[in-house]
Amino acid sequence: MTQPKHIEFEPMTRLEGHAKISLDVTGGKLNKCHFHIIESPRLFERFMEGIPAEEAPQLSERICGICSVAHHLGSVKAVEDAWGVTPPKQAVKLRHLENFGEFIHSHALHQVYLALPDFLTPETPNVLAVAAKDPTLAKKGIELRMFGQNIIKAIGGRMIHPCSAIPGGMAGPLLEEERDKLAKQAPKALATARRLVKLYFKLAKQNDVGLVGYYLSEPTYYLSLHNKGMHDVYDGTLRFITPEGKTLHNFKPANYAQYIAEDAMPYTTVKYPFIKELGPDKGNYRVGPLARLNVVKKMASEEAQGFTNQLFEFFGERPIHDPIAYNLARSIELLSAVEQAILLIEDSNLQEDNYRVPVEPRAGEGVGVVEAPRGTLFHNYWTNDDGIINKVNCVIATGQNVRTIEHAVQAKAQELLPDLLKPRPESLNALQRIEPLIRAYDPCISCSVHMIELVKD
Repeated sequence: MTQPKHIEFEPMTRLEGHAKISLDVTGGKLNKCHFHIIESPRLFERFMEGIPAEEAPQLSERICGICSVAHHLGSVKAVEDAWGVTPPKQAVKLRHLENFGEFIHSHALHQVYLALPDFLTPETPNVLAVAAKDPTLAKKGIELRMFGQNIIKAIGGRMIHPCSAIPGGMAGPLLEEERDKLAKQAPKALATARRLVKLYFKLAKQNDVGLVGYYLSEPTYYLSLHNKGMHDVYDGTLRFITPEGKTLHNFKPANYAQYIAEDAMPYTTVKYPFIKELGPDKGNYRVGPLARLNVVKKMASEEAQGFTNQLFEFFGERPIHDPIAYNLARSIELLSAVEQAILLIEDSNLQEDNYRVPVEPRAGEGVGVVEAPRGTLFHNYWTNDDGIINKVNCVIATGQNVRTIEHAVQAKAQELLPDLLKPRPESLNALQRIEPLIRAYDPCISCSVHMIELVKD
């Protein structure tokens, strides 16, 4: 009998964190293909137990340095929900702006330095090749990302791990001098965002690299926040849509546990969420930029809506299932985030003093949901009478996409198996044809590692 052959490719490149794929092959046939998240668990859901809930927004954001704002805001919303607190409107505007800042810096990082080499310089897919081919764009990408980080710093005090959102509102307003600095940077940021979205559409339509239509376009369900049908990254109602685009469920964030369950796999530290009523085999769903555009009925600006219309026209379906469409959807969201950030920067109300209300700790359960750059993020806390956290559950965006990523990787690995079985470096050439699929989802692996097994002795 032919002995099974186990092959591992590690690491995957140009990702936020560390991952690998493994293949189990018998007699030239692929038996198993796994997408492994190989970073150590962050353990936050365990060691946040016993802390005062008001400390959670500053602690939980340490899960990640890229998505820290999303965790910061999701956490404070969970605390406020548990304690029955409604922050003032000005605080909500500041949080919107801070989240737009994260979308700008995160999406700019991915679109210029991680994904663009796959489209623009496929022969030498790295950022140095992009910089050599278009040095102006490479520089503008840095400036665009800095604009997003400057927004976060102006509101949160730091570019990474801000300290502004507190139960009841915000620690302070957007200072006028900081607002003026951001207003001066805004026109260049908007011009670069427009250039990027046009470039991605041009490259996708040319499809010289052959990425569009190359990977498994698995029909799945999709999940996103929406605000009365409008694209919203901070607040709203959750909607599941079917693979055909029909509404399956429309529900409040507080009720997420009625619709979403989580599974664990023995080979990874990521939890695998699924639609509870359909089970893990049939309840696969996706989140993130493409999911948001599939779910919502309208973007917040006419320009972003125009590109969204082009997106659905180009792929000829709604919802779109091709994973490469994530890159185009992300470029549209980047443009929308810059546009919405500019509107808030110009809002004179952000300099007013009404940005915080008093709070009283109490026993309760709270759910905070925001849209992170990579998808819908859940923070769920239980507190006792003294406001101490007794239990924590987080459902991370990347974890919700991993199952679909794995299915598509297995399908392409089966097709490329003869080349993947060749000695290196030949096999790595085949691997380079799989990696753009994983990168399209822009997985944030640091955020995703949340599963831990506790064994009582």
